[in-house]
Amino acid sequence: MGEIREGSPFDAAPFGMPLPQGIGWRWEDIRELHCVVVTFAEDPPSDITLEYWKSTWPERRLPKDKPLEGGLAGWFPMGDWFNGTWQQADADILRHGTKLSFTFRPINQKEFPQLHDFSATYRTTYQIRFVSATDCVPQIQRIQAYTDSLWTRKVVSILWEKPPQLSPCFSCFNGHIVKVNPITAEQHEVTLFASRNSDPNTFDKTLLTIQTNRTLTVLVDDLQSGPIWIPDFGIAVVEGPNDADYGTVAAKILAQAKLSRYDAIKKLPEQTWDRAWEKMPPKRSLLYLPLGTDGGRHKFRINPDGSIVYRTKDRYLISCVGKDTERLRQDEAPIEISFGLKHKPYLRTIEEGYLPIGLACWKIDGYEIQQETFVTILSGTDPGKVPESDETGVLMVRFIVTHQGANGEEFSLPISVWAGGHQEDLQLKNGVEVWGGAKLRFLVEASAGRWEKENKHLVWKVFAVQAENADLVLKIPYTWLKEPEIAVCRGLDYFDERNKVREYWRKRISASARMHTPSESLNEFYLSHSIHLLINCDREPGAGNRFARVGSFSYGVYGNESCMMIVDLDRRGYHKEARECLETFLKYQGSVPLPGDYSSQDGVLYGAQGYECGGYNQHHGWILWCLVEHYRFTGDKKWLETIVPHLIRGAEWIIQERSRTKNENSLIRGLLPCGSLEDITDWWPWLSTNVYSWRGLDAVAWSLEQLHHPERKRLREEAEDYRKAIVAAFRSAAEQSPVVRLRDGTAVPHFPSSVFRRGRSVGWIREVLEGALHLLITRVFDPCSKESLWILKDYEDNLYLSPIYGYKIPDLEKNWFDLGGFSLQACLLYSPEPYLFRDDVAHALRAIFNAIAAYYFPDTRMITEHALELGEWRGDHYKTSDEANAAGWLRFLFVREEGDDLIVGQAVPLDWLGSGQKIGIERTHTYFGMVTVFFQRTSNRIWCHLEGPKRNPPRCIFLRLRHRSDERLKQVIVNGQVWADWDEKWIRLPGDIGDAIIEGQCATEE
Repeated sequence: MGEIREGSPFDAAPFGMPLPQGIGWRWEDIRELHCVVVTFAEDPPSDITLEYWKSTWPERRLPKDKPLEGGLAGWFPMGDWFNGTWQQADADILRHGTKLSFTFRPINQKEFPQLHDFSATYRTTYQIRFVSATDCVPQIQRIQAYTDSLWTRKVVSILWEKPPQLSPCFSCFNGHIVKVNPITAEQHEVTLFASRNSDPNTFDKTLLTIQTNRTLTVLVDDLQSGPIWIPDFGIAVVEGPNDADYGTVAAKILAQAKLSRYDAIKKLPEQTWDRAWEKMPPKRSLLYLPLGTDGGRHKFRINPDGSIVYRTKDRYLISCVGKDTERLRQDEAPIEISFGLKHKPYLRTIEEGYLPIGLACWKIDGYEIQQETFVTILSGTDPGKVPESDETGVLMVRFIVTHQGANGEEFSLPISVWAGGHQEDLQLKNGVEVWGGAKLRFLVEASAGRWEKENKHLVWKVFAVQAENADLVLKIPYTWLKEPEIAVCRGLDYFDERNKVREYWRKRISASARMHTPSESLNEFYLSHSIHLLINCDREPGAGNRFARVGSFSYGVYGNESCMMIVDLDRRGYHKEARECLETFLKYQGSVPLPGDYSSQDGVLYGAQGYECGGYNQHHGWILWCLVEHYRFTGDKKWLETIVPHLIRGAEWIIQERSRTKNENSLIRGLLPCGSLEDITDWWPWLSTNVYSWRGLDAVAWSLEQLHHPERKRLREEAEDYRKAIVAAFRSAAEQSPVVRLRDGTAVPHFPSSVFRRGRSVGWIREVLEGALHLLITRVFDPCSKESLWILKDYEDNLYLSPIYGYKIPDLEKNWFDLGGFSLQACLLYSPEPYLFRDDVAHALRAIFNAIAAYYFPDTRMITEHALELGEWRGDHYKTSDEANAAGWLRFLFVREEGDDLIVGQAVPLDWLGSGQKIGIERTHTYFGMVTVFFQRTSNRIWCHLEGPKRNPPRCIFLRLRHRSDERLKQVIVNGQVWADWDEKWIRLPGDIGDAIIEGQCATEE
């Protein structure tokens, strides 16, 4: 059974490693074991058994007949070495002296009898061990672990463009090299045994690694689709004996190749917002509208059918105690109030395009029904004061019923209440109080009509004539009220409160940056997002800090995404609110551990008094970075000095945990120990966790340098060492991961999302959302490097538009430009930013406009979290983290920081300039102070009015006056004087120029 020959069983053991305890074996990927043979140094005990590591299998299983596709595959759990239990295998054991053979009985025969339809005679696992209850397990001499793959003999030809500088070396993973035959200096022929398996999800696939002065790996199965050509390495790999040389193979591939999408974008007209919106599939369903107060805990969800849902995630409000907590414990949740309006509204919007006042209209049976909704507090809104977070929120709902030829029939509005999944028997008391059992649910005020009881619900019946409207107002408190409070609620005047709420939010929004573009939809989204941020950032009861919740209902504080919100608060000028959010992380530093193989939680930035969520290991690095970003935006050195102990404590956690891997003899050396990833709870040394942890450590070192702190040199050295370890680890990981093909026929190295993964990861979250792009986003790799270009091309050609890792769209060749360029969580992945770093403006505009168009719902001015199918929505809203990123990208079109420099006008869309309107952004805050900039084009002149930063001016302001490709700038005038310091890309201005008017005169190319 152990002999390798054509058709013999594949043995996975040589491609694993001993367990640290020495009594078993483990693999970096799951293996489907059909038979295990172990040879001991001496006779094993009679009661020895085989145990396998049960992590997620057998309950969660990869299909064996097709790749795992679709959006939901992103969350597929694969397991790890840490989370699970040892399971005794139900197996037949055959003894031959010191050798034992284990073959598995059906898994549902004894181990998992509840799996009636799954009778596998194999075990899928990461590791196995041998156990005896009576004696010590002898030393293992050899393990053979046979899967359902079979060996097959293959010949592979390797062709070089030029003779390699070093003699080539060849090695196989999941394979065995039989012979290497140097045909010429530019060609070698390798005979090997490779695995053969029809299962597309097997981890037995054979990889051939070619090492000369540079190292790369190919997947042997990929050669069945034709030669693999890696021009950046000067290598081509061909299946079988081969008579052609490198040049001939390359020419044949080029003759059949298409442009990579990255290169094709350069040749196409620049994407516009109007085109992106027009080409995107229309939204097939509507989002609910969240409503609440500034920093208030009491939020209400207004569904498209007018129904109301609240108290959907009380655990945050109970774990973080407020004066509302005891009442929440005593009541069932969630609560839903329905009005029987099953029709889709013909009009739905928010007041003035940004205020948190919902408006919806229906036409039903000859009547028009309007619904207005907003949230105030029980004591009444004070336009000049932020309310207490646990002050009772009151949803005010007004129905306006208008007769439009209803043939004399009454209009009926049935009202039902469901609490904790049970319909309540509603009772109307005192003509205005609606009770569900012992709890007051809401108050009603009707201008006309009458009330009837039908089963458990109430019905408001009214006949409205054309000359008059009939009004119904509901006042819905978030928590049940006591007797004195009922009278207070009765005293709330709907119109008075609506005016106060309008005034409150207008005042709050006046402090925010504003965007001016030809698209009112984008302008309103940018402005309304300020309110979304303030509503979602709950204030802690009785304290001065806030919880940056990334969703209004289900989601709490996810550190990484909360930082996206906090940075946008700072960009808008809400420095106080940003600091209040950051104070939460400082206040609760070290209170909650991250899920991983870590030795300590001291210094960890994650805890948020029960609001913390996700356990994403990147939270800590993000929060460290965000603390320093807040200093950059405010320039508040005194505040920075006060938080230095927190920063150093957070940095020490990274340093301490990294020290535990520095002696590892594997690619994890110098990285953080294994931990969870985003929504993936599998513990591995993930790429994104490490790059964001490095970025946090690097930011701390920078901040200490600004203060000339005595620890600055040590932390700078630690940060530099960490970056070098990341680069070394993932470059090595790319060398052992098979290259990937692009549309242009070339192949490029692939950087996996974990250093242990040899190839693509399972699901879009691992491979795309948390994949190699973060090496560019954090600038661990120079975004302009060749490695970065490989990554960008792979994302565009293979990932964004892919049934496995992205969107499967109809007529791909026709629609790729308008429906591509973003991930399945389009506004969470920072995909446009590397393009801006590279100054690939056309690529950035396509990525920004397509992502926002795919996820934007104009009726509520909101962006959804997910659209696993274009036109749909999924998630918790307001999804303020994703919205913050989208708003940031729109800002970057006009203003962006680049280290100590300020970039202005880098990516202003040409069609916006062509509109003749003044476009720009006002009162956006930067690292250097507040900036306002407007652009306008008139005839052959482009004007820029810049109010530059004055607090701590940048080293230099790089200004771009964008113009068409058939034009060129022939003269630049600054404040009435001819300006000489410019070229075709940039006008260079002094950082302290302050207010300036810049005029660019264009000439058409001859």
